[in-house]
Amino acid sequence: MTDSDVNQPKSDAPLFLYISPVRLVTLSIVSLSLYEAYWMYKNWRYIKARDGLTISPFWRGVFGIFFCHGLLRRIHADEEARAIQQPSFSPGGLATGWVILAIIGNTMSRAPSIAANIVAAFIPSFLCLVPVQNYINAVTKKRNPSQEVYGWSAGHIVCILFGLAAWGLLLVGLGA
Repeated sequence: MTDSDVNQPKSDAPLFLYISPVRLVTLSIVSLSLYEAYWMYKNWRYIKARDGLTISPFWRGVFGIFFCHGLLRRIHADEEARAIQQPSFSPGGLATGWVILAIIGNTMSRAPSIAANIVAAFIPSFLCLVPVQNYINAVTKKRNPSQEVYGWSAGHIVCILFGLAAWGLLLVGLGA
C-alpha cells in the first residue's frame, strides 16, 4: 500500500446526503419542517451503511430532537470528511439551536390561532442545518468533483405533498 492509496477515498459515494442548501431550506419551509426529519433520516442512513451500525435511521429522524446532537457530532468528527476539509461549524451549538427552535415551532403550532400556526411554520430551525449541509457539500465536491446532488426522491415528493396540504389548510383557516 502506497501513500497515495491511503489518501484515496474508500468509495466515490457521498459520505452524507448531498443536496443543495436551497433545497434544504425550500423543502423545510414547504413541508412545515417535516423535511428536516427526512434530512436527519437520510444522513443517519449514510452513517449506518458506512459504519455498519445497528441503528434505526427512521426513528432517529422521527425523534430528531433526541438524536440531532449525535448526528451533527458524527458529521463534525467524521475522519474521512476531516481528511478532506476541517469543519467550521459548532455541532453542539447548531444542534441545540435546532432543538430549541423545533420546540418553539412545535409549541406555537399547537396554539388555537391560525396566525400562530403560520408564524410557527416560519420558525427558521432549518438555518441550523445549513452550515452542516454546506460542509457536507464542500467535502463531497472536493472528494468527488463529478458527484451529482441527490436527486428528487419519493421522500421529497411526500414532504412537498404533505406541506402543500398543510399550507392549504392553514390558509383556508386564516380566511375563515
